[in-house]
Amino acid sequence: MQLSDAEFEQYQTEGYLVVKNALDPETVEHVKSRLRAYTHGDREPETFTTQLEPRVERGELDVEEEGDAVRKFEGLGMVQEDDVFADIAHHETITAVAEQLLGPNLKLLRSAAMFKPPSVGSKKGLHQDAAYYPIQPMDHLTTWIALDEATPENGCMTVIPGAHKDGILTHEAVEYDTDIVIHDTDYEQDDLVELPMEPGDVLFTHCLVPHYTAPNTTEQWRRALIMSYMNSRSRFTKPAGELPPWVDSVHIQGEQFPGCV
Repeated sequence: MQLSDAEFEQYQTEGYLVVKNALDPETVEHVKSRLRAYTHGDREPETFTTQLEPRVERGELDVEEEGDAVRKFEGLGMVQEDDVFADIAHHETITAVAEQLLGPNLKLLRSAAMFKPPSVGSKKGLHQDAAYYPIQPMDHLTTWIALDEATPENGCMTVIPGAHKDGILTHEAVEYDTDIVIHDTDYEQDDLVELPMEPGDVLFTHCLVPHYTAPNTTEQWRRALIMSYMNSRSRFTKPAGELPPWVDSVHIQGEQFPGCV
C-alpha cells in the first residue's frame, strides 16, 4: 500500500485519511467471529478489560444477554493474548500506511474493540486521543477499523478536519474516569465531518484530531477495532510508576531505542 501524494497531504493538512478495503471480507468476518466468541461465547478475556454500556450498568436498560451490552474491550493484552488481533496489529496494509506516516520504527500503543450494540450503543463525546496518553511528541496515530457498515445513524466516526493543528485542548471526565470529553471549544456544528465507512475500511487519525461517535439508533451492530501506533523514539512523559494502567507499548517493527517507549 503506497500512499499517493494527495493522500499523504490530506493526512498532514486535515489530520485523517480513510483507506478503502484495507481488510478483505474474510478477515473482517474472522475478527467479528472472534469478538463474538468473547462477548457471547466461551472465550474469557484474561489480559484485557471489558466495559459495559453505562445505562445497563445503572439498571436503566435491560438486555437479553450481557454480551449485548458490551461497550468496549481495552488493552494491549488483546494482541498479546490472541493471534487474531495480533494479525490485525501487524497487517501489512495497516502497518505500511503507518510507516509512511510515522517512519519505519513502530510500536503499538493501544488495542481495543469498540461496540455499539443495536439501539443500546451510547455516544462517545468529542475528544482527542492524545489527552489519554502522556507521550511526546504528540504525533501518534489511531487506526479505526470498520467491521460493520458505519453510518451517521449507528455511530460512524465524526471528525473536525485540520483541528489537530490547534494543539491539545482541555478535557473533563464524564461517566467513567477513563471517559473524557473536550470541555469547551470554538468549533461550530458545520466544522464536523461524518465519515461513513464500509466493513474493511480503515480510518487513520492524528492523535490531536477531535472526534466523536453518535449513539446507535438502529437495529444493526456497529463494531470497530482500534490499533494505535507511535514512533519507537517516542517517550512517556511520566515515570513508569505514575503511568495510567492502560499506557504501555508492544513492538511492531523496526528498531527499538533505550529510554524510549
